[in-house]
Amino acid sequence: MSIEISSRIKRFPPYLFFELDKKKNALLEQGHKIIDLGVGDPDIKCPASLIEIIYQESKKKENQKYAFDKGDETLRNSICRWMKRRFNVNLDPQKEILPLIGSKEGIVHFPLGILNKGDLALVPNPCYPPYRSAVLFCEAQFIDLPLKEEDNFLPQITQLPSDILNKTKILFLNYPNNPTSFCANKEFLQEVVNLGLKYNFVIVYDNAYSEIYFDSPPLSILEIEGAKQICIEFHSFSKTFCMTGFRLGWACGNQDLINLLLKIKSNIDSGIFTPIQKGGAYLLDNEQEFIQNLRNTFLKRRNLFIEGLRKIGLQIYDGRATFYLWVKTPKKISSTEFTNLLLEEAKVLTTPGRGFGEYADNFIRISLTRDIPLLQEALERISKINF
Repeated sequence: MSIEISSRIKRFPPYLFFELDKKKNALLEQGHKIIDLGVGDPDIKCPASLIEIIYQESKKKENQKYAFDKGDETLRNSICRWMKRRFNVNLDPQKEILPLIGSKEGIVHFPLGILNKGDLALVPNPCYPPYRSAVLFCEAQFIDLPLKEEDNFLPQITQLPSDILNKTKILFLNYPNNPTSFCANKEFLQEVVNLGLKYNFVIVYDNAYSEIYFDSPPLSILEIEGAKQICIEFHSFSKTFCMTGFRLGWACGNQDLINLLLKIKSNIDSGIFTPIQKGGAYLLDNEQEFIQNLRNTFLKRRNLFIEGLRKIGLQIYDGRATFYLWVKTPKKISSTEFTNLLLEEAKVLTTPGRGFGEYADNFIRISLTRDIPLLQEALERISKINF
């Protein structure tokens, strides 16, 4: 049988990491020990309180049924309190908050309610790949916004011509940024919100790494004057509480945009397992010490690895947030070549910048999601390579 795939799926680029995965698996089959610093999945256990709450709540018959589309009221109220404490942002838990099966699904589903075939979105380059996927699923078009080192990895949106801005329906932004680790300041965010208000486009703001920072706390775009008129912001339990496998996040912001996402999701999924929502609510209200300890752990790992890489002679950008390091490739070799070199000669797996966009082809991303002994071993291996 010959299956003809849709033209929509044909637009998706080939999987860049296919060859890298083949090489990694071949080395594993040969008995090599690979230190994986490519995955953005924390190695730290989630709070023990979460497991206990999920266990107890799972035994209740009423929690074994379909969940409400709008999410559990306990969780929505906890999110409301947390956003007020953390960002001094006031939200209506009934209209301006929507729990998600992880922020990724919300980010990818949301544009279905805004973009039509051929519409225009602005997407940072490099970026978290699902932003592009979301646009392609809508059969829309996107324009890359280069994130350059000379601009502190902030897109120069104000330099876009007015005819482009007039056609724009959605702008994707992500700070603290994956993969560069940089943060956005208030002046930049106000500038972007002002543009969105002027040209009538929606800002999709991915704030998944808001709690992984090492000096000044990152902002919510909802702190910015006028943002609630055009912004929807996404948050994640995955990074903040090391809950990647539990799939829990939320969207918040403009009530019409939240209601639009709710309408989309009510036709796609059946809500989040209620005990997980109850656990998430407890964490937001009670586990601030866990978050601080998590930051301290990543700070120690980060300082160790930055110092080690700089001794080797590599250039690292100090973004002061996320658990990633954004490392420039030596001698202007491509990110794929450098990633292959580290894998083949040091048996250390990293992520080529090219996977996040062509403007990042002279960078690699290193995830600090391994403990200090493994990070030290990785540094020792890398130091033996002749760049």
